[in-house]
Amino acid sequence: MLKLLKYELIHEWRSYGIIYLIFIAACVLSPILFKDQLLVSQASMGVESNMSVFGIIAILAVTIMTMAIVISTAINIALNYRNSMFKRPGYLTLTLPVTTHQLILSKVLADILWIIIAGFVLMLGYTLMVLVAGILVGMDLPSWSEWMRLFATIHIDLSDLVTLFLSLALVLSGMAEMILYVYMVITLPQTRFTPRHKTAISVTLFFVISIAMGLIRDSFSSPMRQLMRGFSGNGVIALEIVFTLLTCALFYGVIYFVLEKKLEVE
Repeated sequence: MLKLLKYELIHEWRSYGIIYLIFIAACVLSPILFKDQLLVSQASMGVESNMSVFGIIAILAVTIMTMAIVISTAINIALNYRNSMFKRPGYLTLTLPVTTHQLILSKVLADILWIIIAGFVLMLGYTLMVLVAGILVGMDLPSWSEWMRLFATIHIDLSDLVTLFLSLALVLSGMAEMILYVYMVITLPQTRFTPRHKTAISVTLFFVISIAMGLIRDSFSSPMRQLMRGFSGNGVIALEIVFTLLTCALFYGVIYFVLEKKLEVE
């Protein structure tokens, strides 16, 4: 299992690594190229200043790279699963001395990690951009002792820790639900009953099932609100986690059934 997870992370690094590095570089360089406008704004001068061409390019680059990270993460989740399971590499993947459960879980865990890493890269890039901009305009940055005093004033009780833990569990289960849903719509057409147009069928299934699930959730929204009325905040989060995990189990069961009983690799 750990070897599978390691292989997934190393394999997908080729898809993500360059985008992450370019994004970090764009975040660091954009304040430097936009330095004149930052200094004018800091000095509160009433003089109009035209944005430099390099400044515009830098801001556009950061925006485009942000979108690229989000979109590429979603696309790579789908493409990596499809190619490694149902295209030519699938013959090797499906003959590995591991169980179907290990294959599915390793891919889900790897994709969750990449989503978390993508979020960290975005936060790191924006933090570096703010720090570089602050240094350029001569802003007094907090010292390490000031940061420590700030953290020392933060009070967290047990209920806050429980809420934090439940919120984290809800986010992670939501990631798993999204990933398994993508896996499911890709897996369903991989049978002898759909010999052609598998990609088109997967896309159609994605939207059809999404609409159906939305209608089901809307029909149960009123009873669910009545049910949750007597719950505390943590109780509501815990109940949402339970429903999310049940949905994950449904998607997982469909994937496992097709892979074990109905699979037909191209």
